[in-house]
Amino acid sequence: MVEIRKIKEEDRSHVRTLELFCIRDYMESSLQKSWDDLPSELMEQLGASAKDSFEFYRESGMSYVAMEKGQVIGFLFSQMIQYVNNIEKVLWIENVGVHPDHRRKGVGLKLLRKAALDSKKKGAKAVQSVIMPDSKNAVMLHKKVGFFMDGRKFAFLDLENFQ
Repeated sequence: MVEIRKIKEEDRSHVRTLELFCIRDYMESSLQKSWDDLPSELMEQLGASAKDSFEFYRESGMSYVAMEKGQVIGFLFSQMIQYVNNIEKVLWIENVGVHPDHRRKGVGLKLLRKAALDSKKKGAKAVQSVIMPDSKNAVMLHKKVGFFMDGRKFAFLDLENFQ
């Protein structure tokens, strides 16, 4: 059984490992770039789980982990932003990742839905998510939740009728 809960300080190392794995996977498969060619200083700054970013997203109260049998199997980093494109109160999703052994099993869907529903309860009017158009699985996941994509790197979800 997968449990979605808010991210905690003790999740940091597991989430960091998983996020870097997901970034590496994307870089090598989609971007055809070698992970080993990246300078270590850049690797330390990558992702929302980087030292300073993790604290910010944890404290925002809008970031989550997916847990199964006591293990972190997925994560979602997000924050509320006051205005985006003339829309007041938007949930900004920075990054979503799921361990490869748990992909295509609804984990990402549960993470996105939880974030969207919680943000709606807090008055958000929409959700925006960074998405790479060449990542077919990410595009399909966001569309399944109800996001609109217009070919750019952002997906948009109107929360007015979202349930």
